[in-house]
Amino acid sequence: MDHYTSIKKTLFLCSAVLALLLTSALPKSAHAQFGDAGEILKSGVEDANLLMEEYLRPFGNGFGADLNSGWINSGRPYKKFGFDLRVSAAVSLVPSGDRSFLVDELQFQNLERVGGSSETQTAFGDDTPGAVMGVFGDNPFSGFREEITRFAMPQGSGYPYVPAPMVQLTVGAVKDTDVSLRYAPSISVDEFSMDLFGFGVRHGINQWLPGGAALPVDISVQAGLTRLNSSFDLDVNPEQGTDVYNPFSATPGVWEDQSIQLEASGFTGNVIVGKNLPVISLFGGLGFQTSTVDLSSPGAYPITSFNPDFNPLDGSEETRQRIVERIDDPITLSYDGENSVHAFAGFRLRLGFIALSATYTQSKYPTLNAGVGISFR
Repeated sequence: MDHYTSIKKTLFLCSAVLALLLTSALPKSAHAQFGDAGEILKSGVEDANLLMEEYLRPFGNGFGADLNSGWINSGRPYKKFGFDLRVSAAVSLVPSGDRSFLVDELQFQNLERVGGSSETQTAFGDDTPGAVMGVFGDNPFSGFREEITRFAMPQGSGYPYVPAPMVQLTVGAVKDTDVSLRYAPSISVDEFSMDLFGFGVRHGINQWLPGGAALPVDISVQAGLTRLNSSFDLDVNPEQGTDVYNPFSATPGVWEDQSIQLEASGFTGNVIVGKNLPVISLFGGLGFQTSTVDLSSPGAYPITSFNPDFNPLDGSEETRQRIVERIDDPITLSYDGENSVHAFAGFRLRLGFIALSATYTQSKYPTLNAGVGISFR
């Protein structure tokens, strides 16, 4: 089998596995994180951002850690025209302190806890009920601060893991250097879509060290940058009731373009020490990483407020006690990854041209990245 045939078959395998991972893991976890979280938008712009920031914090940090993993599967760069093509899945572990938060510690404008415990789950916390939040406002008719509506905080996904799949090609260049490319064209599965691009470079430094050629191990430095865009459709509908006036009832299409948009980037730099043996390659090292995850919610969203035109003596729809109002693009959040210095270790096992690899990275959000592909040195 020539190299080109192997590449074509492996690209097909990678695409199939990536699609399977997206279908089975990402949309389900995204639904747990985003779909039910649409209820939070009932609280208005300022309070919704406070709650969303806490609820989705482990997603931002965990996803950033995922993007920075899996660049390395050996201690030595590939030889000129050698290559490695693989599909991998990264899974970061959410630490216990980021699986829940206390709503009573947040400074809200219009929200109060009206039921349940102050401790509520984040997106990757336990699958248990959280706090019940009441939205309050000044009733223009009575002159008192009263509850307008309420909602229950969404439960966690039930498992403290943040998954992310990716495909990577590494090709050997000159001077003991190889370059890596991560790429996934826009892929849509149900209500979820994503695209990914990344670039990395690794350089062997034994050649620059006195007596480096005689060292029993290979020493390399590596850096990589990954960018990812994704979106998940939301479905937040206006509140209904005999005391609610909905001025948008004749134009329901105004709510159709609701979504969560995610833009993530991660950068990592590493020093690697490894040893290539006939079948297995072992490696480890130290590094640092940074990441940024930006979340936004383009579209129009309904909230419920007291109707300033409320008139209990008027039976018309327009004078009901509560009214549906519209807010646009309410969520704007940015997460800077909490991982900085990290240690890692891993292996690559070659079975002919098939290569199995795994890397464990120890940081605040520990990450395991495992992959399969083809490899020619």
